[in-house]
Amino acid sequence: MQVYVTAAGKDELFEVLTSEGVTYEQRMAESQRELGTGSFEVYEIRANVPEVKVPPEYSQGEVGARAFRLPSGKLIITDLEGSLEQITQPVPSKP
Repeated sequence: MQVYVTAAGKDELFEVLTSEGVTYEQRMAESQRELGTGSFEVYEIRANVPEVKVPPEYSQGEVGARAFRLPSGKLIITDLEGSLEQITQPVPSKP
């Protein structure tokens, strides 16, 4: 898994990966600048987490998404470019 997060979002991702026992590597990817709002740091996080099919409830319409399953079953959802969208517990499937 390769995910890009801002400095504000990396703490949550680190906490989840650490609590799941998943080792990861981080590096500063770049600094983004937005007109009128300043800049923010972007980090690249790499971890050995398997990619799985995105459940329909997490698909983003015509915009593609990717999903990675943590050992507990939680999902890390990213856009196709690898930007973190959410970390979530999947909805149980109906029997």
